[in-house]
Amino acid sequence: MKIAMIRSAVHRHGGAERYVWHLSKEMDARGHEVHVIARRCPELPAPSIRFHPVRVSGLFSFLKVRSFAKGVDEILENERFDVVHSCDRINRCDVYHADEGLHREWLRASSPRLSPWARFVRSLDPLHKVLLGLEENLMGGGGAKIVTAISRKGAAEVERHFGLRKVPVIYNSVDAEEFRPPEASEREEIRNRIGLAEDDFAALYVGTGFFRKGLRHLIEGLAGMKSPRGGRTPRLLARGRGARAACERLARSRGVGERFRFVDEDVPTALLYRAADAFALPSLYEPFGSTYLEAMASGLPCVFSSRSGAAEIITDGKEGFVLDDPTDADEIARLLCLCMDEEKAAAMGAAARALSLKFTWRANADATERLYREIIESRGRGS
Repeated sequence: MKIAMIRSAVHRHGGAERYVWHLSKEMDARGHEVHVIARRCPELPAPSIRFHPVRVSGLFSFLKVRSFAKGVDEILENERFDVVHSCDRINRCDVYHADEGLHREWLRASSPRLSPWARFVRSLDPLHKVLLGLEENLMGGGGAKIVTAISRKGAAEVERHFGLRKVPVIYNSVDAEEFRPPEASEREEIRNRIGLAEDDFAALYVGTGFFRKGLRHLIEGLAGMKSPRGGRTPRLLARGRGARAACERLARSRGVGERFRFVDEDVPTALLYRAADAFALPSLYEPFGSTYLEAMASGLPCVFSSRSGAAEIITDGKEGFVLDDPTDADEIARLLCLCMDEEKAAAMGAAARALSLKFTWRANADATERLYREIIESRGRGS
Protein backbone atom coordinates (compact mmCIF):
# COMPACT_ATOMS: atom_id res chain seq x y z
CA MET A 1 0.00 0.00 0.00
CA LYS A 2 1.01 3.58 -0.59
CA ILE A 3 0.44 5.27 2.77
CA ALA A 4 0.52 8.94 3.74
CA MET A 5 1.24 9.56 7.43
CA ILE A 6 0.46 13.11 8.59
CA ARG A 7 1.55 15.01 11.66
CA SER A 8 2.80 18.59 12.04
CA ALA A 9 6.03 17.33 13.63
CA VAL A 10 7.41 13.79 13.47
CA HIS A 11 10.24 12.73 15.76
CA ARG A 12 11.12 10.36 18.60
CA HIS A 13 9.94 12.62 21.41
CA GLY A 14 6.47 13.52 22.60
CA GLY A 15 3.30 11.48 22.15
CA ALA A 16 1.66 11.79 18.72
CA GLU A 17 5.00 12.75 17.15
CA ARG A 18 6.60 9.56 18.42
CA TYR A 19 3.54 7.51 17.44
CA VAL A 20 3.79 8.56 13.79
CA TRP A 21 7.56 8.00 13.77
CA HIS A 22 7.31 4.41 15.06
CA LEU A 23 4.22 3.45 13.04
CA SER A 24 5.83 4.76 9.84
CA LYS A 25 8.92 2.69 10.58
CA GLU A 26 6.85 -0.43 11.21
CA MET A 27 4.80 -0.01 8.03
CA ASP A 28 7.95 0.56 5.99
CA ALA A 29 9.44 -2.65 7.42
CA ARG A 30 6.34 -4.51 6.19
CA GLY A 31 7.02 -3.45 2.62
CA HIS A 32 4.53 -0.60 2.33
CA GLU A 33 5.45 2.63 0.56
CA VAL A 34 5.35 5.21 3.35
CA HIS A 35 5.23 8.97 2.88
CA VAL A 36 5.53 11.31 5.87
CA ILE A 37 3.79 14.66 5.44
CA ALA A 38 4.91 17.07 8.14
CA ARG A 39 6.11 20.54 8.91
CA ARG A 40 9.33 19.06 10.24
CA CYS A 41 10.89 15.62 10.55
CA PRO A 42 14.49 15.91 11.80
CA GLU A 43 15.20 12.20 11.36
CA LEU A 44 13.36 9.89 8.96
CA PRO A 45 12.28 6.59 10.55
CA ALA A 46 13.84 4.69 7.59
CA PRO A 47 15.86 5.72 4.51
CA SER A 48 13.18 4.46 2.11
CA ILE A 49 10.47 6.69 3.63
CA ARG A 50 9.76 9.82 1.62
CA PHE A 51 9.33 13.15 3.42
CA HIS A 52 6.97 15.83 2.09
CA PRO A 53 7.69 19.12 3.91
CA VAL A 54 4.74 21.44 4.54
CA ARG A 55 5.58 25.12 4.59
CA VAL A 56 3.64 26.90 7.31
CA SER A 57 3.07 30.65 7.39
CA GLY A 58 1.58 33.10 9.89
CA LEU A 59 2.72 34.81 13.07
CA PHE A 60 0.00 33.33 15.29
CA SER A 61 -0.83 29.75 16.25
CA PHE A 62 -4.27 29.72 14.62
CA LEU A 63 -2.79 30.90 11.32
CA LYS A 64 -0.13 28.18 11.46
CA VAL A 65 -2.77 25.51 12.10
CA ARG A 66 -4.82 26.71 9.11
CA SER A 67 -1.71 26.97 6.96
CA PHE A 68 -0.66 23.41 7.80
CA ALA A 69 -4.08 22.01 6.89
CA LYS A 70 -4.03 23.93 3.58
CA GLY A 71 -0.49 22.77 2.82
CA VAL A 72 -1.48 19.14 3.39
CA ASP A 73 -4.43 19.58 1.00
CA GLU A 74 -2.08 20.80 -1.72
CA ILE A 75 0.16 17.75 -1.35
CA LEU A 76 -2.82 15.35 -1.37
CA GLU A 77 -4.14 16.99 -4.54
CA ASN A 78 -0.84 16.40 -6.35
CA GLU A 79 -0.16 12.82 -5.27
CA ARG A 80 -2.43 9.79 -4.94
CA PHE A 81 -2.29 7.51 -1.90
CA ASP A 82 -4.08 4.26 -1.06
CA VAL A 83 -4.55 5.43 2.52
CA VAL A 84 -4.24 8.87 4.10
CA HIS A 85 -3.71 8.52 7.85
CA SER A 86 -3.64 11.73 9.90
CA CYS A 87 -2.69 12.24 13.53
CA ASP A 88 -3.32 15.96 13.25
CA ARG A 89 -6.38 18.11 12.69
CA ILE A 90 -6.60 18.68 8.94
CA ASN A 91 -9.44 18.98 6.40
CA ARG A 92 -9.72 15.46 5.02
CA CYS A 93 -8.24 11.98 5.37
CA ASP A 94 -9.16 8.30 5.35
CA VAL A 95 -8.20 7.68 8.99
CA TYR A 96 -8.10 10.33 11.69
CA HIS A 97 -6.27 9.03 14.76
CA ALA A 98 -7.60 11.12 17.66
CA ASP A 99 -4.35 10.84 19.59
CA GLU A 100 -4.85 14.19 21.33
CA GLY A 101 -8.49 13.54 22.20
CA LEU A 102 -11.12 16.21 21.60
CA HIS A 103 -10.37 19.89 21.97
CA ARG A 104 -13.95 20.57 23.01
CA GLU A 105 -13.62 17.99 25.79
CA TRP A 106 -10.39 19.62 27.01
CA LEU A 107 -12.06 23.04 27.08
CA ARG A 108 -14.92 21.59 29.11
CA ALA A 109 -12.61 19.75 31.54
CA SER A 110 -10.27 22.70 32.12
CA SER A 111 -12.80 25.53 32.49
CA PRO A 112 -13.56 24.88 36.19
CA ARG A 113 -9.83 25.22 36.96
CA LEU A 114 -9.58 28.70 35.36
CA SER A 115 -10.47 32.06 36.83
CA PRO A 116 -13.33 34.01 35.18
CA TRP A 117 -10.74 36.37 33.70
CA ALA A 118 -8.70 33.49 32.26
CA ARG A 119 -11.84 31.96 30.74
CA PHE A 120 -12.71 35.30 29.15
CA VAL A 121 -9.22 35.71 27.69
CA ARG A 122 -9.29 32.17 26.35
CA SER A 123 -12.66 32.80 24.69
CA LEU A 124 -11.00 35.55 22.62
CA ASP A 125 -8.24 33.28 21.28
CA PRO A 126 -9.11 32.34 17.66
CA LEU A 127 -6.98 29.19 17.91
CA HIS A 128 -9.77 27.42 19.80
CA LYS A 129 -12.32 28.28 17.13
CA VAL A 130 -10.02 26.95 14.40
CA LEU A 131 -9.33 23.67 16.26
CA LEU A 132 -13.02 23.16 17.04
CA GLY A 133 -13.91 23.80 13.40
CA LEU A 134 -11.40 21.25 12.12
CA GLU A 135 -12.65 18.69 14.64
CA GLU A 136 -16.26 19.30 13.60
CA ASN A 137 -15.39 18.85 9.94
CA LEU A 138 -13.36 15.66 10.50
CA MET A 139 -15.68 13.86 12.90
CA GLY A 140 -19.03 15.52 12.37
CA GLY A 141 -18.83 16.50 8.72
CA GLY A 142 -17.32 13.40 7.17
CA GLY A 143 -13.86 14.83 6.57
CA ALA A 144 -12.45 11.56 7.94
CA LYS A 145 -13.83 8.24 6.69
CA ILE A 146 -12.86 6.51 9.94
CA VAL A 147 -12.02 7.98 13.35
CA THR A 148 -9.93 5.89 15.73
CA ALA A 149 -9.36 6.46 19.45
CA ILE A 150 -6.48 5.49 21.73
CA SER A 151 -8.68 4.39 24.64
CA ARG A 152 -12.26 3.39 25.39
CA LYS A 153 -12.53 6.73 27.16
CA GLY A 154 -11.57 8.53 23.95
CA ALA A 155 -13.97 6.45 21.85
CA ALA A 156 -16.83 7.30 24.23
CA GLU A 157 -16.05 11.03 23.87
CA VAL A 158 -16.16 10.82 20.08
CA GLU A 159 -19.44 8.93 20.21
CA ARG A 160 -20.95 11.37 22.71
CA HIS A 161 -19.95 14.58 20.92
CA PHE A 162 -20.30 13.53 17.29
CA GLY A 163 -22.68 10.58 17.34
CA LEU A 164 -20.20 8.22 15.68
CA ARG A 165 -20.68 4.52 16.44
CA LYS A 166 -18.15 1.70 16.68
CA VAL A 167 -15.08 3.92 16.97
CA PRO A 168 -12.08 1.53 16.77
CA VAL A 169 -9.71 1.67 19.74
CA ILE A 170 -6.01 1.23 18.99
CA TYR A 171 -4.01 1.67 22.18
CA ASN A 172 -0.64 3.37 22.29
CA SER A 173 2.51 1.24 22.23
CA VAL A 174 5.96 1.23 23.77
CA ASP A 175 9.44 0.11 22.78
CA ALA A 176 10.20 -2.28 25.64
CA GLU A 177 13.87 -2.43 24.73
CA GLU A 178 14.39 1.32 24.92
CA PHE A 179 12.28 1.59 28.08
CA ARG A 180 13.34 -1.17 30.46
CA PRO A 181 14.23 -1.69 34.11
CA PRO A 182 17.85 -0.82 34.95
CA GLU A 183 20.67 -3.03 36.04
CA ALA A 184 21.75 -2.32 39.62
CA SER A 185 25.07 -0.75 38.62
CA GLU A 186 23.43 1.24 35.81
CA ARG A 187 20.81 2.68 38.15
CA GLU A 188 23.46 3.85 40.61
CA GLU A 189 25.47 5.47 37.83
CA ILE A 190 22.46 7.39 36.48
CA ARG A 191 21.39 8.53 39.93
CA ASN A 192 24.89 9.82 40.64
CA ARG A 193 24.86 11.63 37.31
CA ILE A 194 21.66 13.54 38.14
CA GLY A 195 22.59 14.16 41.77
CA LEU A 196 20.35 11.70 43.63
CA ALA A 197 21.56 10.24 46.92
CA GLU A 198 21.12 6.58 47.81
CA ASP A 199 18.40 7.37 50.36
CA ASP A 200 16.42 9.68 48.04
CA PHE A 201 12.96 8.57 46.91
CA ALA A 202 12.60 10.10 43.44
CA ALA A 203 9.14 10.50 41.94
CA LEU A 204 9.25 11.38 38.24
CA TYR A 205 6.99 13.56 36.08
CA VAL A 206 7.34 13.62 32.27
CA GLY A 207 5.03 15.80 30.21
CA THR A 208 4.68 19.04 28.27
CA GLY A 209 1.69 21.20 29.14
CA PHE A 210 2.12 21.59 32.89
CA PHE A 211 -1.40 22.90 33.48
CA ARG A 212 -3.15 20.03 31.68
CA LYS A 213 -0.84 17.38 33.08
CA GLY A 214 -1.15 18.53 36.68
CA LEU A 215 2.43 19.38 37.63
CA ARG A 216 1.16 22.02 40.06
CA HIS A 217 -0.86 19.41 41.96
CA LEU A 218 2.09 17.03 41.98
CA ILE A 219 4.27 19.72 43.58
CA GLU A 220 1.54 20.28 46.17
CA GLY A 221 1.52 16.52 46.78
CA LEU A 222 5.29 16.52 47.29
CA ALA A 223 4.82 19.19 49.97
CA GLY A 224 2.50 16.80 51.79
CA MET A 225 5.00 13.93 51.81
CA LYS A 226 6.88 13.73 55.08
CA SER A 227 10.28 12.16 55.25
CA PRO A 228 10.23 9.60 58.07
CA ARG A 229 12.98 9.95 60.65
CA GLY A 230 15.95 8.01 59.35
CA GLY A 231 14.00 7.18 56.19
CA ARG A 232 14.15 8.20 52.56
CA THR A 233 13.84 11.80 51.41
CA PRO A 234 11.00 12.31 48.89
CA ARG A 235 11.98 14.28 45.80
CA LEU A 236 10.29 15.19 42.53
CA LEU A 237 12.09 15.25 39.18
CA ALA A 238 10.38 16.83 36.17
CA ARG A 239 11.00 16.70 32.44
CA GLY A 240 9.02 18.82 29.97
CA ARG A 241 8.51 22.20 28.37
CA GLY A 242 6.41 24.94 29.92
CA ALA A 243 6.43 27.69 32.53
CA ARG A 244 9.30 26.29 34.59
CA ALA A 245 9.90 29.44 36.63
CA ALA A 246 6.30 29.45 37.90
CA CYS A 247 6.61 25.81 39.01
CA GLU A 248 9.89 26.51 40.79
CA ARG A 249 8.32 29.49 42.59
CA LEU A 250 5.42 27.30 43.70
CA ALA A 251 7.82 24.67 45.04
CA ARG A 252 9.73 27.30 47.03
CA SER A 253 6.49 28.77 48.42
CA ARG A 254 5.47 25.29 49.62
CA GLY A 255 8.82 24.69 51.27
CA VAL A 256 9.99 22.01 48.83
CA GLY A 257 12.21 24.11 46.57
CA GLU A 258 15.22 21.96 47.44
CA ARG A 259 13.31 18.74 46.72
CA PHE A 260 11.91 19.69 43.30
CA ARG A 261 13.82 20.34 40.10
CA PHE A 262 13.78 19.99 36.35
CA VAL A 263 16.32 17.67 34.77
CA ASP A 264 18.15 18.98 31.72
CA GLU A 265 17.59 17.46 28.28
CA ASP A 266 21.15 16.10 28.13
CA VAL A 267 19.91 13.12 30.18
CA PRO A 268 17.73 10.92 27.91
CA THR A 269 14.21 10.38 29.21
CA ALA A 270 14.65 6.59 29.18
CA LEU A 271 17.49 6.99 31.68
CA LEU A 272 15.34 9.15 33.97
CA TYR A 273 12.84 6.33 34.28
CA ARG A 274 15.66 3.95 35.26
CA ALA A 275 16.84 6.37 37.95
CA ALA A 276 13.39 7.02 39.43
CA ASP A 277 11.49 5.15 42.14
CA ALA A 278 7.95 5.98 40.99
CA PHE A 279 6.11 7.83 38.25
CA ALA A 280 3.12 10.17 38.53
CA LEU A 281 1.08 12.14 36.01
CA PRO A 282 -2.04 13.71 37.60
CA SER A 283 -3.52 14.96 34.31
CA LEU A 284 -6.76 16.91 34.19
CA TYR A 285 -7.38 15.49 30.71
CA GLU A 286 -5.38 12.71 29.04
CA PRO A 287 -6.71 10.62 26.11
CA PHE A 288 -4.15 7.95 27.06
CA GLY A 289 -0.66 9.07 28.13
CA SER A 290 2.26 7.29 26.44
CA THR A 291 4.55 8.19 29.33
CA TYR A 292 2.57 5.82 31.56
CA LEU A 293 3.52 2.93 29.26
CA GLU A 294 7.14 4.08 29.20
CA ALA A 295 7.24 4.15 32.99
CA MET A 296 5.51 0.77 33.26
CA ALA A 297 7.96 -0.78 30.78
CA SER A 298 10.75 0.66 32.94
CA GLY A 299 9.39 -1.28 35.91
CA LEU A 300 8.10 1.69 37.90
CA PRO A 301 5.05 1.82 40.18
CA CYS A 302 2.81 4.52 38.70
CA VAL A 303 0.16 6.90 39.95
CA PHE A 304 -2.44 7.20 37.17
CA SER A 305 -5.00 9.95 36.82
CA SER A 306 -8.57 8.69 36.57
CA ARG A 307 -8.95 11.26 33.76
CA SER A 308 -6.40 9.30 31.69
CA GLY A 309 -7.32 6.60 29.19
CA ALA A 310 -4.30 4.60 30.38
CA ALA A 311 -6.02 4.05 33.74
CA GLU A 312 -8.44 1.66 32.02
CA ILE A 313 -5.70 -0.86 31.14
CA ILE A 314 -4.58 -1.51 34.74
CA THR A 315 -6.00 -3.03 37.89
CA ASP A 316 -5.88 -0.44 40.67
CA GLY A 317 -3.34 -1.56 43.26
CA LYS A 318 -1.72 -4.18 41.04
CA GLU A 319 0.13 -2.46 38.17
CA GLY A 320 -0.38 1.01 39.60
CA PHE A 321 -2.60 3.28 41.66
CA VAL A 322 -5.51 5.24 40.19
CA LEU A 323 -5.90 8.77 41.52
CA ASP A 324 -9.61 9.57 41.56
CA ASP A 325 -9.19 13.37 41.71
CA PRO A 326 -5.95 14.57 40.05
CA THR A 327 -6.19 17.90 41.89
CA ASP A 328 -6.22 16.24 45.33
CA ALA A 329 -2.72 16.89 46.68
CA ASP A 330 -3.35 14.88 49.85
CA GLU A 331 -4.30 11.81 47.82
CA ILE A 332 -1.27 12.25 45.56
CA ALA A 333 0.94 12.35 48.64
CA ARG A 334 -0.73 9.25 50.10
CA LEU A 335 -0.32 7.18 46.93
CA LEU A 336 3.29 8.23 46.44
CA CYS A 337 4.00 7.30 50.06
CA LEU A 338 2.62 3.82 49.32
CA CYS A 339 5.17 3.61 46.51
CA MET A 340 7.91 4.15 49.11
CA ASP A 341 7.25 0.63 50.40
CA GLU A 342 10.09 -1.12 48.57
CA GLU A 343 8.50 -4.59 48.59
CA LYS A 344 5.17 -3.24 47.31
CA ALA A 345 6.91 -1.07 44.72
CA ALA A 346 8.96 -4.00 43.40
CA ALA A 347 5.88 -6.19 42.97
CA MET A 348 3.90 -3.41 41.32
CA GLY A 349 6.80 -2.50 39.01
CA ALA A 350 7.17 -6.14 37.89
CA ALA A 351 3.44 -6.38 37.18
CA ALA A 352 3.54 -3.09 35.29
CA ARG A 353 6.47 -4.28 33.17
CA ALA A 354 4.68 -7.54 32.33
CA LEU A 355 1.51 -5.69 31.28
CA SER A 356 3.42 -3.16 29.15
CA LEU A 357 4.89 -5.99 27.04
CA LYS A 358 1.43 -6.54 25.53
CA PHE A 359 1.42 -3.06 24.00
CA THR A 360 3.92 -3.60 21.20
CA TRP A 361 4.38 -1.65 17.98
CA ARG A 362 3.82 -4.89 16.10
CA ALA A 363 0.36 -5.30 17.64
CA ASN A 364 -0.41 -1.65 16.95
CA ALA A 365 0.64 -1.97 13.31
CA ASP A 366 -1.36 -5.20 12.91
CA ALA A 367 -4.55 -3.45 14.01
CA THR A 368 -3.81 -0.39 11.87
CA GLU A 369 -2.97 -2.48 8.81
CA ARG A 370 -6.28 -4.35 9.10
CA LEU A 371 -8.06 -1.00 9.17
CA TYR A 372 -6.22 0.13 6.03
CA ARG A 373 -7.28 -3.01 4.17
CA GLU A 374 -10.90 -2.54 5.23
CA ILE A 375 -10.80 1.00 3.81
CA ILE A 376 -9.37 -0.16 0.48
CA GLU A 377 -11.83 -3.06 0.25
CA SER A 378 -14.81 -0.79 1.01
CA ARG A 379 -13.58 1.64 -1.65
CA GLY A 380 -13.47 -1.22 -4.13
CA ARG A 381 -17.07 -2.10 -3.30
CA GLY A 382 -18.00 1.53 -3.92
CA SER A 383 -19.22 2.09 -0.34
